[in-house]
Amino acid sequence: MIDLLQDQLAHIDADQTWLVGVSGGRDSVCLLDLLVRAGFSNLVVVHVNHQLRGEESAGDAKFVEQLARHHGVDFYSESVDVQQLASIQQKGLELAARETRHEVFAQAMAKYDAAGVLLGHHADDQAETVLYNLLRGSNGLKGMRFENAVKVSGISLMFLRPMLTIRRSDIDAYVNEHGLAYREDASNAEGFTARNRLRKEVMPLLTDIMKREVVPQINTAAESSMEQADFFTNEVSLESFLDPQGRVFLPALSEAHIALQQSILFQYLKVQGVPELSRSVVMSGLEICDSSAPAKVNLPGGNWLRRKEQRLFVQRA
Repeated sequence: MIDLLQDQLAHIDADQTWLVGVSGGRDSVCLLDLLVRAGFSNLVVVHVNHQLRGEESAGDAKFVEQLARHHGVDFYSESVDVQQLASIQQKGLELAARETRHEVFAQAMAKYDAAGVLLGHHADDQAETVLYNLLRGSNGLKGMRFENAVKVSGISLMFLRPMLTIRRSDIDAYVNEHGLAYREDASNAEGFTARNRLRKEVMPLLTDIMKREVVPQINTAAESSMEQADFFTNEVSLESFLDPQGRVFLPALSEAHIALQQSILFQYLKVQGVPELSRSVVMSGLEICDSSAPAKVNLPGGNWLRRKEQRLFVQRA
């Protein structure tokens, strides 16, 4: 298994301090074991108790703490009532949980002066993410990246996913071979969430229909789509479409090809911190570029995209 990760781990300085997100499930437990065996000596295990499963969630936190001690690495944990937080902030549970994890990672990053966060997402997770994003209306086939940065509370979080090309079956084999203990999240076996149904129902059905594994094909298509998106991002500077106040200058935007317009507006909204971006959000934003159209459109997160004096800008709620 370590051999499969050689290329990915070669890009990560093992002597730096790294946070490792560990839920207690088999994927993150496997990643932690692999990193220790690969010689990463300055690891900090980070666990977030979302308080969604009562005593089971508390048991996960205790298990991860003991796991960190077993490996002789530091442990950082926070407990947050995500259900209550989502209700107060009027956000979806999944979004509130992700933002909570990011906040905890940011706190741990500041405390330990870490280089970044290592996560246990794998190839099957990637395929499920691509399908989920596609069905939500993503602008292209979008999945997770080996490396991406997120700014949280003024702190730049660098996320790395060393196992993103590794199949779930390889992880299962490694866990069994080394007798690794892990916590099974009972909610993963339930079919009431969209992601769980994609995992439990859709992916096996697609495999049966195609009479072959579909994960590699889905991920290859997503990689190609993201490479094209990267081309637009790298070839065209967002700054060249902004005025001195950081607003999108409509005369410049209107002269660009529609594909570039989509890329520019997507980049702008992402920089502005607009969550849950999709093709429909971007296209709705482009519609208000027409002076005869309404001058405001709703954005995810409760804000608006406004048109005023030949400029586009995000108006905060």
